[in-house]
Amino acid sequence: MADKVNLQKSYSALNEKLTKLFDESGVRRSFTVPYVEGQPMDAHITAVGQAAAQTGGLTNNLLTTAHHSTGKGWGSGDGHTVGHPSEKLRMTIIPKEDEKAKAVILAAQKHLNGIATLLGENDPAVMTANSQLGLVKKTDGAGMNLLDFGVMMTQIMHAPNQAVARAHSGTKEGGHAPHLRAPKAGAPETEQETPETAQSGGEASQSQPAAPVAQGAPAPPAPAQPAAPAPVQG
Repeated sequence: MADKVNLQKSYSALNEKLTKLFDESGVRRSFTVPYVEGQPMDAHITAVGQAAAQTGGLTNNLLTTAHHSTGKGWGSGDGHTVGHPSEKLRMTIIPKEDEKAKAVILAAQKHLNGIATLLGENDPAVMTANSQLGLVKKTDGAGMNLLDFGVMMTQIMHAPNQAVARAHSGTKEGGHAPHLRAPKAGAPETEQETPETAQSGGEASQSQPAAPVAQGAPAPPAPAQPAAPAPVQG
């Protein structure tokens, strides 16, 4: 039986490793907003916005958000959104041989490998992300400040996440993410997991061929102004 890929869990694991890196590097959290069992995502985002407003706003905090990668997953209270002050992250430098930073990079590679399983190793978004991640691996982030490192690791995953979301959008009538679908995109026959739009917590098989993916993903958001958390659940 083919191995399974769950991008929700792998993306959650990446966010968890980033949160741990920030916490254990001595940067105190601005806020923590737990998920609530069965809570609609818009209600959670509203709660995050309210918490951020009391600590300098979204532009002054870097967010990591995920259900626990080993927990119950989508729709459960097993997870949270965390804000860390951007200025404190900017002032904190990653030392050489930092195991926490290495764990972030490893989690990012695992998530990207899962996307490559679905889209193919030669997908442009996957190839670009692998190239960027390869550069980070040369130093394991040593000498970078935590803000730049955190934003970079998130942004490296942005285009691959968008690509797999577009592919997944075409697997259901109406699509899970029609706003990401390219004009006149065809409707592929296979079903795939996506960290941004899938809500079932299901898994995708490596034996499934990748759906056609149109090029030209939207540009990532400005790193200095992290938006409210997208509904990426683990």
